[in-house]
Amino acid sequence: MTLLTRLALATAGALLASCASKKVSLSDDPLAFPIAEEEPAYIPTYSKSALAGWPKGRAMDPYDKSRVRLDEEVHAYHVGRLPSRDRQEMHEAHTVYRVEQHARWDTRLPATPMESRGVVLGIVEPSRNEVPKNALIEQERQSLMAKTQSLQITMTKLNSLQRDLEKKRSEFDDAEKESKEIQLYLAKTIQERDQVSEQLKKANERIVELEDNERLRVRGSSSQGINSGKK
Repeated sequence: MTLLTRLALATAGALLASCASKKVSLSDDPLAFPIAEEEPAYIPTYSKSALAGWPKGRAMDPYDKSRVRLDEEVHAYHVGRLPSRDRQEMHEAHTVYRVEQHARWDTRLPATPMESRGVVLGIVEPSRNEVPKNALIEQERQSLMAKTQSLQITMTKLNSLQRDLEKKRSEFDDAEKESKEIQLYLAKTIQERDQVSEQLKKANERIVELEDNERLRVRGSSSQGINSGKK
């Protein structure tokens, strides 16, 4: 074999060795998923170390449980009045409850296969954050906080305005009450004025009447004096 042939064989062997598939060690965890496939689909990660401390099995749905386990059967019996053997006493009628059949397994074949109705629980890695932290979400959060503070300030102003309105309403009620009292006092004063005016009018009429009587008396006495002088 010549040197050229040996070099050709060595080169071909190196190429074949480089083209051979490398042996990749795969994880024996059947629940593990590649990171590149988990993130876009938001698939939670699982690990055997996290599942190792979990109890085996799950709590069955009441519907599924009723298809594999039969409950106990309790019958009620109404017993009438029962006299004693010696007929010296008698028990009143009452109800007796008796366990006729204890709980047992249902060995009959189900008509339809059961479907799992339990809650599917998942374990999420603590380092995983469902809400991504980016600038847009932070801006929205800051905007919501600013709106919340603005709303709180507005509510404080509204509460202050409400207190002022209630105070003014109380003052208005007091003023209205005082106005009603003044109106009542004014009506009473007007009534008293009318009464005094009526009395004054009657007094004036009496004075006029007395003055007329006095003039008539003076005139009468004067005429009598003249008549007596002529005689």
